[in-house]
Parts: sequence; C-alpha cells; structure tokens
Amino acid sequence: MKKPTLLYVSPFWPMKSGISEYSEKLIYGLQPYFDVTLLVNNYKFENKQIAKQFNCLQYDTSVDYSRYDEILYNFGNNPEYHSYMYEMIQKYQGYIILHDFVLYYLTIGYYAEQQKLLQKVYELEGTKGIQIVKDSLKKNTDIDLIQHKDIAAQLPMNKEVLELAKGIFVHSEYTKNLVKKVASQKEVYKIHLVQSLLEKNMKKEILHKLFSIEPEAFIVGSVGYIAETKQNRLACLAVNHYNACHDKKMHYVMIGEGDYVDDLLGQYIHKTGFIENEDFYSAMADCDLILNLRYPYHGESSATLLQCMAMGKICVVTDIGWFSELPDDAVVKESVGLTVEKLSETIELAISGQLNAKKKVAMEYVANECDAKNIGEKIYMAMR
Repeated sequence: MKKPTLLYVSPFWPMKSGISEYSEKLIYGLQPYFDVTLLVNNYKFENKQIAKQFNCLQYDTSVDYSRYDEILYNFGNNPEYHSYMYEMIQKYQGYIILHDFVLYYLTIGYYAEQQKLLQKVYELEGTKGIQIVKDSLKKNTDIDLIQHKDIAAQLPMNKEVLELAKGIFVHSEYTKNLVKKVASQKEVYKIHLVQSLLEKNMKKEILHKLFSIEPEAFIVGSVGYIAETKQNRLACLAVNHYNACHDKKMHYVMIGEGDYVDDLLGQYIHKTGFIENEDFYSAMADCDLILNLRYPYHGESSATLLQCMAMGKICVVTDIGWFSELPDDAVVKESVGLTVEKLSETIELAISGQLNAKKKVAMEYVANECDAKNIGEKIYMAMR
C-alpha cells in the first residue's frame, strides 16, 4: 500500500532551537507511515544523514504545496524560525504541532514586517490587547514590541494560527485545555515529546575541564537560553547560599547563552555560551543535578529535560503546566513561589543522595512514553 505524502515544516539544525532537535528525531518516527518531505527556509541542513535519507526542500512561494496529502507545521514562538510557516499556513492549511501556546513574538515579528501590527493586535486580542500595547509603549522607550517581554504572557496572539489548523497536536493536558478555549471547534491531540537519542563518544568531564572544577565537586546545571523565565538568578543565589553554609563547595553551570545573570558569574557560577551539538550532550552528562525552572510560564515543554531524564539525572522542575504532568517519582517538583532557601535545601538533598531513587524512574518514563515511532503512529492515526 502506498504511503500518504507528508510535507513536514520545521526548523532543523543549524537553527538553534529545541524544535530543531525534536524534529530531527520525530521524522524517523513518521517515516514508517508517510512518504516524508522536509521543508525549511533558506539554509542547508546541518545533519548530512537527514539530507541523504529524506527529500529536502527550500520554501518557495511559487511552488504549489497542495499536492501533498498532508502538511504538518511545527510552530514555536521565534519569528526568525517560523515566519515563513505563518505565511504558508494562510494559503495551505495543515495540522500543527504547537510547541509554545504563546505566539506573541512570532505574530508580532511577522506582522511588523507586513505593516499590519496594530491592526492584527486588535483582530486577535481586541481593545484589551490594544490597551496593553499602549500602556507598554508609554513605559518603554523602545517602540519595537518584540522587546516588550513583560506583556508577552498577556497577549498569546495565537488565534489566527489555531483557527487555520486542520488539527492541533500539543504536549500536555494543560496546553490542550488552553487551546480548546481559543479554538473550541478544532480537534486537539496530546502527544509526548520525542526521546532524543543519546550521542555516543561523549567527552568526559567537559565542564570540569572547561571551568577547572575539582573532580569530586558536585555540579548543578541548567540547559538552554539564560533568561528571567528560566529562573537562572534564583539558581545562582541558591548556589551562593549553599556554598556560604558549607565548606565543600558546589558549582552551577548554565549550558547556554544569554547575559541575564552575567553580574553573578564567578568562582562557582559559570556559563558555557552556545555550544555545538557534539559538546551539548557531554555538558549535560557532566552535571549531577539539572534545574529546569520556569516562571512566568508560556505553555512550553522541554525536550532537553527529557534528554537529562534519559541520562538518569536528578531533575528539578517548576510545578506548573507540562512539568506538573511528569510523574512525581521521576522529578523533583518545586512550587511557583520557590525561594532561595528552599532550592538550596533541595540541592543539599541531592548532594546527600536522598533523591537518587528518581534517576531510574526518570529513565524508564522517557524510554516507555517518548518513543518516536509510537508518537509517529499517533500522528498518523489522527490524520487518517
């Protein structure tokens, strides 16, 4: 039986996005069910194996994409990576995987280029949205609304994309409920994130060597862009609090880029900056404890957290949204109002070995629930 054709639209490496990592795994889970073609916008695939195994195309407005049986868009909140999808879905409806419930930055970025920004704010968010924008412009000297990060959570700006979708895939019940409030007539399906295959030949003790960390020192890590929503400052202060009370010091390494807490970098607090894939897994593997804290929360999930769980790392998350739906015995869940002292206590529990039981449970959860082929089958069944 001939497989249906699927046009898979997503960022891929070298685009610096968790969605790139996700897609490079999911496409192999879709391959048994679809004849898959990949569509990107104006760059070459970094992964040469993918370029050999799949038909890979560049976005071209002159091409008729209606010839494919189905189109599957991966929508995130970055206008640089997803604006061409916004343009494309208005002409070619398809299913979407919604990686971020809030699409503020994508929509603002796209319609600023179209010279229709305030018009679209009004269409999607009404007079309340216009007032939020006006109030923000009064408080900020920068008129570029992309820089108005404090209002993003108040203006999801996702209604147009959701209403254009033939069906919507999300990664949590939390996001599913939010989507149903915006697009009540659409079918919404929950699918797990895909387990990333662990890289072989990982470099040993890469962080120890990079920052001259003592071999026996305990390392707490966080992965991804360094920003207020990732609670990096709270983590830095908790590490400093712990070290002030203990002779044996621990280290905190932020595996990612961003200058949000550069003022706190020092002897025990470090950042790697952006690192390439071959070192990315090695850096996570060199950590003893992973922090994946989120607040304010925009409905996102975390593929890198699943990678850390698959490695058998103790992981600490904020008890909110997708993270709340992870098994209680697989991760440590902390409340939204987490304090420096409480986080320091949790780190101390990890150092003492009292949280080690979560490692095995985390590994089993990812192996059982996040298999790419199982997720590919669920997508196929939903579409057919």
